[in-house]
Amino acid sequence: MSIATERTFAPPGPGTWFLDPTHFTRPVTRFHAEIFIEEMHRGFGESLRRYGSLLERLDWAFVNGFCYYHPQPLGAPPDATDHPPREVWERLAADHPEIRTRLATSATVFERKLWREDLRRWDEEVRPGLQRERRELQQVEPGLLDTGSLLAYLDRCREHQRRAGYLHHLFNMPALLPMGDLLAHCQEWTGRTTGEILAPLAGSSPDPLADREELAELAAAVAADPRASELLASPARPQELLVALGAVAGRTSTALAEFLETAGWRPVNGEDVGDPCVAELPAVVLAAIRSAVSSSTRPQADARGDQHADAAADLRDAVPAAHRSRFDELLAEARLVSRLRDERGSCADLPAIGLTRRAILAAGRRLTEQGRIHAPAHLAEAGYAEVRSLVRTSSGPDAAELAARAHYRDHARYADAPPMLGPPPGDPLPPDWLPPAAARLERALGAIVLAMFSNPAARTEGRTVHGLGASPGVYEGTARVISGVPEFDRIQPGDVLVTGATTTAFNIVLPLLGAIVTDRGGALSHAAIVAREFAIPGVVGCTDATAVIPDGAWVRVDGQAGEAAVIR
Repeated sequence: MSIATERTFAPPGPGTWFLDPTHFTRPVTRFHAEIFIEEMHRGFGESLRRYGSLLERLDWAFVNGFCYYHPQPLGAPPDATDHPPREVWERLAADHPEIRTRLATSATVFERKLWREDLRRWDEEVRPGLQRERRELQQVEPGLLDTGSLLAYLDRCREHQRRAGYLHHLFNMPALLPMGDLLAHCQEWTGRTTGEILAPLAGSSPDPLADREELAELAAAVAADPRASELLASPARPQELLVALGAVAGRTSTALAEFLETAGWRPVNGEDVGDPCVAELPAVVLAAIRSAVSSSTRPQADARGDQHADAAADLRDAVPAAHRSRFDELLAEARLVSRLRDERGSCADLPAIGLTRRAILAAGRRLTEQGRIHAPAHLAEAGYAEVRSLVRTSSGPDAAELAARAHYRDHARYADAPPMLGPPPGDPLPPDWLPPAAARLERALGAIVLAMFSNPAARTEGRTVHGLGASPGVYEGTARVISGVPEFDRIQPGDVLVTGATTTAFNIVLPLLGAIVTDRGGALSHAAIVAREFAIPGVVGCTDATAVIPDGAWVRVDGQAGEAAVIR
């Protein structure tokens, strides 16, 4: 019995609740849960309203640290599990003011291409504003502050994190609706799989972590400096090696500092203040640098472009001739906004989460030195009010309690959390009850939700696992079964990553990989997107890959067939 199955999983409210396999890789800290629920609710709710969706919101709750969501249709009671009878719906559509408003709004969304307006606002206002706030906060060294100033700085970081989380989800619809629209139409026209339909999006998000230029400059500096190249090849301890690289005079030290300023305070495998950041993992930083220096061994951008063009041409051929001009338009719009899917994380809440963690660790080091907690990172296990109380007055959860919380989060597995809580779900509102534009929008939203959150049923056969083919290609290599950040230093160039799931934060190790296989995730999960972007075979949603594939085994990954087999 696992540590998670020893606990009771009860529905956190009326209706049906689904396990979220996308946003988190393990149970969430109290500190982060307090922020996530409120800002996801607020941001996504406003995004749905702006686009005229009949989904009022997604309610979120954490059960034993695991994230669950409940779709709440507009005008429906919280305990509804099915759509209303048609006569009731028609009365609502005629009399409910907000439903009438949203139906009218949805009639204009596709004609206006509303997502273009939002993408322009993201590029010109929102992203630059977030980056300015991040730089201002990052200039402060929290370890040098007195207690009062440190708590004030923590408050500033937390408010920045709240704002970044809100803005992330405010842009959910422009980031996702055009992709859902492409999916819904192509599924009807071609019958192709979700992975095949999304394959032409490869190459449309070329800088998913917003640090490509900094890493490329660092790699070029190291390659051009014999002393830096010699250091990078040495077997010295990672922390010592990074310090030595930072001391190399000239271009290398400057480029390293700029890369760490951009990428250093970003979680590596998660979206939570309880997850370690890049700067805390010297081995991961060195692996990223070494991979960038030897990038000539990786697929080049033109190869990815050829792959995208071939996939697009193949899919277009499957579309009936009468619909091909519409297909061209849908694909162009989906490619236009595709980068926003990752940028909402890499430019918004991920660096904000990292800065909050940085402040928490500064406080945690003081408490550790005073003997009040066992490790600085354990302070991240406390809620916001608990952190303030512990730092200011020493009252709050003791060292043993915080250590127990950390132990639980380290060992509880998503595989042991029920995929659904509450009664079985019913059917959504039939699209043919809706005006054409509203029906199109709801079909697109439904397609995108399935692509992000659904997992296929387990279909393991012996030592072969099956899932969704997320990125085409066949690759053989050594399986590296990774359950958490402490194991990242085991990843070697060319390995096949086998893991539960990935988030945007995982991108720093992806250039090392030959292929990726996950237990959880749909065709629009993070792992699926980045496999396509890095032009490596990917199979997601296998359910039990981490249990079936041994670490160190030689495996064959077929991204087209959606399977990974142990060869030896």
